[in-house]
Parts: sequence; structure tokens; C-alpha cells
Amino acid sequence: MSDPKSTTALSRRQFIKGATIGFALGWTGCSRTEPRGNDKPQTRETPKAGPFRFGVLTDVHYADADTKGTRHYRDSLEKLRQAIDTFKRLGVAFVVQLGDLVDAGGSKEDELVYLRTIDEVYGGFHGDRHYVLGNHCLNAFTKETFLAACSATTKQSYYSFDSGGRHFVVLDANFNQDGSPFAEGNYKWEDSWIPESEQQWLQSDLAAAGDKKTIVFIHQELHDETKRHGVKNAADVRRILEAAGNVVAVFQGHDHSGGYTMVAGIDYFTLKAMVEGPFPENNSYTVVTLDPSGQMELDGYGQQEDAATDDHQVKA
Repeated sequence: MSDPKSTTALSRRQFIKGATIGFALGWTGCSRTEPRGNDKPQTRETPKAGPFRFGVLTDVHYADADTKGTRHYRDSLEKLRQAIDTFKRLGVAFVVQLGDLVDAGGSKEDELVYLRTIDEVYGGFHGDRHYVLGNHCLNAFTKETFLAACSATTKQSYYSFDSGGRHFVVLDANFNQDGSPFAEGNYKWEDSWIPESEQQWLQSDLAAAGDKKTIVFIHQELHDETKRHGVKNAADVRRILEAAGNVVAVFQGHDHSGGYTMVAGIDYFTLKAMVEGPFPENNSYTVVTLDPSGQMELDGYGQQEDAATDDHQVKA
């Protein structure tokens, strides 16, 4: 495995200029190449000395199925294995997968085999592993069944935790407009919502976090409710994030091409899908470094671009 290249840190103005142009093209930038709760917040603290790192990936879509279009389902096993090796080598504090860990298809028994197979690889990272629910995760399962079958750090579909002196929030947008949960294919993937009860929890959780700088993880996109990939009541959720005053970034998946935008001083990073393209020449995941000075760097691997931001209205 080749050594990672060094990350180029861009000023916010430089990054925004490049990323705005690249949003429609798949988020421009340089890439890093290796061989191709809804109850009480968790509080597992990590020492704050020096840079703090965590790993993020999305849309693994593993299935023992033939390639369809650009999606190479079986290759996701080796892609995830490579990502886990990188995370362990760099000593990241935790890892988050942003949903669609498995792909829809076959019987419930087939999908359970897919889930257990890919989760065994994910479990190769022995630190905290977080599971954001995606729509494909719920093609054959209820949320409770899916999470019970995983080696998740928590079995809740939305929750929060503290690490490295920061606050982190996992959201679940897999609900129908009437508030009923996505379950066993009972949903339309382009019609996702965050119910009022979860919004109330989010508002209370962010208030309790005080001045801790906060990062949000979600599968569907929060920056644009008019897109097919967007949460349909995202504007309501954004108002909560903006009013809290401590949210600096949102990491999301779902749109496999990726992208970036900033809304009201909050960075919205849509990461590229791991399933896209054959291995070893294609993969996609990132290591996020939060520096004590306030800079946030995304070290992209494979097709995922590098990025860096600073001059946050509130520092990360």
C-alpha cells in the first residue's frame, strides 16, 4: 500500500471557489490514492492533545451480485477492507459509515448474509463504529432488525456522542411524511423526512452541547430539499442547526457523485459512493482531521477529493 500524499490546505475562499464550480461536476479537488440517540448522548471522551482524526465512508452497497452499470457490488468487500486498513494505520478515533451498507436485492435471507459478510469486514476496525441508516439498509429489514444484526456501537437510529472535545450527531431521515419509519421496503427512496419528534430531540441535544463544536452525520442530503436525494423537510432541520450556533459541518451520502456547498456558515459535504467503479483502481473514503487551531481537513482516498476549510464562524 503506497504512502498517502500530503494534503493541501486551502483557505475557505479558495476552497469554496473550487468546490462551488465542482459541485455540478462531482466536487473538484485533488484526490489521495492508495492501491486502487434518541436517548441520552453518549460521552466517550478522547484526549484533545494534537490533531483529532476520524474516518468516514458511504454507500458501500455490498451484495453478492453481478455488476450493474457503474456499481461493482462484490468489489465493495475489498474496498472496505482497504479503507479499514487505512483507518487502523492512521489511528483514527472512530469510523462512521453514512448508510447503504448493503444493496437491495434477493430475499431477506440473502440480504442478511450480505449484511453479516460486510459487517465482519467493518468490524476489522476495533474502535467505535457508527452506522447511519440508509434507505437500502431497510429494503428487507426494520431498523431494529438491521441494527441488531450489526456490531454497532449503539443500537439507536439517531443519537449523539462526544469525542476529542467535540460533539457528534447521527441523524435518521428514513421516515415517511406521516412519521412512519422506512421498513422492509415500505417507502419511496426519494421521499424521506425527519419527524417532529426527532427534530425536538435534535434541538434539545444541540442546546445541551453548549459551545462544543458539532458535526452531523446523515445519509440523505440536508442542504437542498428540492433534490431527489434531499430530505423533504430539510429546511426545518437546517433552521435548528443554524439556530444552535455550534454546528460547523454536515457529512452526508446518498448522491453517489458527491458534492459540497455551504449554507449559512455550515459546510455540507456529500461524500462519493464506495460502490462506484471496479477495485483496485476505484475506491472512495476519507479521513477527517480536526486541528486545535480550528482547521478541518478531509484527506480523500481513491476518487474522494481532498478538501480543507478554515475561518469558520465558529471554529471546529
